[in-house]
Amino acid sequence: MAPHANGINGVNGLTNGSSAPLGSELFVVDSPNVTYTDNEIRSTYTYRTTKVTKNANGKYVAQPVSTVYDFKTNRKVPKTGLMLVGWGGNNGSTVTAGIIANRNKLSWESREGKKHANYYGSVIMASTIKLGTGEDGKEIYIPFHDMLPMLHPNDLVIGGWDISKMNLANAMDRAAVLEPDLKRQVREEMSKMHPLPSVYYPDFIAANQGDRANNVLPGTKAEHVEKIRSDIRLALVIAHFVAGIY
Repeated sequence: MAPHANGINGVNGLTNGSSAPLGSELFVVDSPNVTYTDNEIRSTYTYRTTKVTKNANGKYVAQPVSTVYDFKTNRKVPKTGLMLVGWGGNNGSTVTAGIIANRNKLSWESREGKKHANYYGSVIMASTIKLGTGEDGKEIYIPFHDMLPMLHPNDLVIGGWDISKMNLANAMDRAAVLEPDLKRQVREEMSKMHPLPSVYYPDFIAANQGDRANNVLPGTKAEHVEKIRSDIRLALVIAHFVAGIY
């Protein structure tokens, strides 16, 4: 792993912070191939490779080939939703509790001692990348998530679907993954979270899940598609499947 990012632990120094505000980038690129506007970062990159063919004499002919790419990155990170399919399952309830714990900078007691919320398991949030070499010859590393304006997990608007109407606090208990002290601290917020009704096709779901299927959408498959579409109310949504299929 690369050296720690010169004492920088995350976005503006916080692994459990939030997306950096517009104009607060950790660095800028001084290059004729990169331009900044109030809303965008535009860059041009030339990818160079070599095309190899054979001529009539059977000899290889190496021909340099260049392809120019134009990139545009929005500097303002938009409001983003995370919609989990199977939100009330083990994975969905645990992910939700983890984001809440980080958002609120929680600590809790465990059998191994006191724990603190962090994103150390995330490549984007917890790793560094080499930016270049400083004037003193030392390599400069920065947090990976500061390379470009990126969404911080704490800023996600969380929702999702599940065939069970159980609230997320009770789902968390059913999953039996988290420490009691952490569950106590996130319970109130998670008790107010209820999965949206989900599609339920028994042929694709384990038979032992039938007893908990009390939150299913009626109607035809076409009606299901339209209802799921209407559930997604933000312009930018990440849909992630966390349910189990057996």
